[in-house]
Amino acid sequence: MSLANAGPWADDFRAALDHGVSGYETKILADGRVTTAEVEDAHEQMGRCLSDSGYTIAYGPDGGFELGRVGGGSPSDDMPRANGVLESCEEHYDQFVTMLFEETRRNPHKQDEAAITVVCLRKAGLVGADYSERKWRDEYDAGSFSFPEFDERAQQCTLDPIGLWRNG
Repeated sequence: MSLANAGPWADDFRAALDHGVSGYETKILADGRVTTAEVEDAHEQMGRCLSDSGYTIAYGPDGGFELGRVGGGSPSDDMPRANGVLESCEEHYDQFVTMLFEETRRNPHKQDEAAITVVCLRKAGLVGADYSERKWRDEYDAGSFSFPEFDERAQQCTLDPIGLWRNG
């Protein structure tokens, strides 16, 4: 199996494949890239799998998802069952597909996360020239930032720091 297409993400694709993913995911990940069509198909498969157990899934345009019930409503009254069904479906269709799609899309050259985020935050006017990559890492690790992290500009820097795909 060649991961030549994975470039700087080759180790991540290899780790996913070594994790023991399903045959479905292996077919997607084996070439070292995840296309839009492949991630959309994985989402469709997840939707079918979940609906068989009475759940729905809605994927957000910026990542993440929301689990619901077929016919409407939230599965919050039975989260242990819902989580079990979700995990089972993910084992078959999407343990790594979405994550690798999103990460390679937002940072294809796998640049240092702190470096690209700090540049973006500076350009957005959220931090000054003295705000360092070390400070960002420390704040990231602490889960508390000195800039308004829920500001749309900060969200843009978190989701798409290089500005490759998101219209923020």
